Amino acid sequence: MWRLALALSLLVVVLPAATLATRAPAGALSIEGGKGVVVVRGNGGLLGRLGRGTVELVDLTPADQWRPTVNGVSRNRRTFLRGVNASFRILGGDYRVSVKGEGISISARGTGVATLLGVAGLTGNTGLYAADLNADCEGAPDQCLPIPTATTRVGFGLADPTAPAAAAK
Repeated sequence: MWRLALALSLLVVVLPAATLATRAPAGALSIEGGKGVVVVRGNGGLLGRLGRGTVELVDLTPADQWRPTVNGVSRNRRTFLRGVNASFRILGGDYRVSVKGEGISISARGTGVATLLGVAGLTGNTGLYAADLNADCEGAPDQCLPIPTATTRVGFGLADPTAPAAAAK
């Protein structure tokens, strides 16, 4: 009997560890001072701010507990906002966030793909981005790259960053 109890207790420890080992690694995306269009399709959490422009938040896992929040107010599973000085977040599950405008700041944790298209202003500045877990474009801009002026796809937290289809599920 004690052998059965020992075997069951080992399964309780080993199975969750094996499950965690098969999950995709966590990653991060950081965007600061962006100007142009940013679309993030991911799984995990995302916090963002927009100086001026539009934001569309789409919760792709409607059966979970997480809902998009704009300026601190919980919204529908699909939310569109046009305005200035907006903050938004999705704290879990699958999502798609489309932002067009200026003053774009995004911090995403989890896995996903971002499509970036910078629009240069008078100074030529398009903002900064990094898809590195340790990068922080606000605190350490020297670790980041300028947002490209040609449409560019960037993976974050993917086992193979050159395979963005893995995030599209």
